[in-house]
Amino acid sequence: MEFKKKINRQGIENMAAAFILKSLLGIGFFTVLWMLRSYSVDFCLKTLEQEAQEVRENICLQISYIQNHLEMVADVIKEEDEITSERVLNLLQSNQNMGMVSRLGIVLPDDRILKPDGTVSTPVNGITFDELAKKGVFVTNIEPDNLEADRLVLFFNVPIERKGKTEGILFGVIEPQDLSNYFEVDIFDGNADIFIVDTKNREFIMDTLHGGTEKDYASKAHKIKKGYDEGQIVRDFEDGVGGITAYFSTSIKEYLYSAYEPIGINDWFVMLTVPESIVFSETKYIEKVLFWLGVYEAVVLITYFLWDIIRTRKEISAKERMATTDLLTGLKNRNAYEQALAGYEASLPASLSCVYADANGLHELNNSKGHAAGDKMLQTVAAVLVDVFDKEKVYRIGGDEFLVFAEMDLGDGLKKAAWAKEKALKAGYHVSVGAASSEEYREVAAVIKAAEQRMYVDKKRYYMEHGNRRSMRQ
Repeated sequence: MEFKKKINRQGIENMAAAFILKSLLGIGFFTVLWMLRSYSVDFCLKTLEQEAQEVRENICLQISYIQNHLEMVADVIKEEDEITSERVLNLLQSNQNMGMVSRLGIVLPDDRILKPDGTVSTPVNGITFDELAKKGVFVTNIEPDNLEADRLVLFFNVPIERKGKTEGILFGVIEPQDLSNYFEVDIFDGNADIFIVDTKNREFIMDTLHGGTEKDYASKAHKIKKGYDEGQIVRDFEDGVGGITAYFSTSIKEYLYSAYEPIGINDWFVMLTVPESIVFSETKYIEKVLFWLGVYEAVVLITYFLWDIIRTRKEISAKERMATTDLLTGLKNRNAYEQALAGYEASLPASLSCVYADANGLHELNNSKGHAAGDKMLQTVAAVLVDVFDKEKVYRIGGDEFLVFAEMDLGDGLKKAAWAKEKALKAGYHVSVGAASSEEYREVAAVIKAAEQRMYVDKKRYYMEHGNRRSMRQ
């Protein structure tokens, strides 16, 4: 029993070692994948940060160019005697479609608007000359056009001052939907998007992902990806500092990695985003190779694992057989007998017959004809007992002693014992036998003892008939 436990423990240890090895290889594989993805995310965010800074500088250059140009036009206008002169109108007409500016006009002190064609209109957006004059040079956020209320635009306003007095407000109109023509990025094969965010009013001035301006979308709360601070972007907007984040886009149904920078105009921020699928697209080939390598590795490891289980079980089974099998006769040995005995001690069948057999003259045969002859005798007796009782029921418990456990009544046990004795005799060997049953005794030890004693009675009878010669052969 202890030997069986030992080999079972050895088999379990072998399988545990194999499992640990497979686990370590699996952990290594997934660690490489994680490192690869982490590198892709880090590279993406650094690229977005650098590009966001470049876009911010480009926006500032464009706005600075517009301001300088409008100030130059305002300086020319203030030299005219009449702000509504033909030369002023020609100047307004010739400077239309100036870069991002699609239209010029002048807000007059009576709040009316002087158009390039010389006509005058009343503003429809409620703006007043006095309100604009107080602010000086500035860019508005998105607001209704002064000529078409349902049209959203940006205004760049420059006062026209003469002798310390503001006589008009020169304005240039910027169409938000045209901004994407001036600010582009070619990173990630052109799959990155640009946003100009008015953080005060929570709206997009420019949005290349959805197109146009998206006030409703900008005001929505977005799910922040795990690993990023949900409140960081809000704090950064309030503090006017740049940063990075990742959030879930409900429109394209995936996470967007993002970097943002303050522009330095109003409360505007420029934000660059790229979808997660694009971030990992550059590593897909490597991941695909690693995936199939992992599949191959898994198949090999599983095959090895199954082979190891089968091998270990066979090894355990072989060792168990060696531990419980008599090598000479192939019968169960004394270890197996003791295991069976323990079972019968725990639960004794109602009809268990025990046949005790002894090969007569083994010692003398070994001395006279050699051990090979003695081995042949034992093998023959074993074969006879197996033929009569079945191999699973026969045990070799000593040098020339055999024992049979058979669930049958005593009468059948005696008949089979006599038959075995007769078959051995026909093969040229004498066997003494004795039988007892659980019908006679309530404990297996008593049954075995009785069978052994009856075998000795039969042995004594044999030697009385054949004398002290103890010859084994007739």
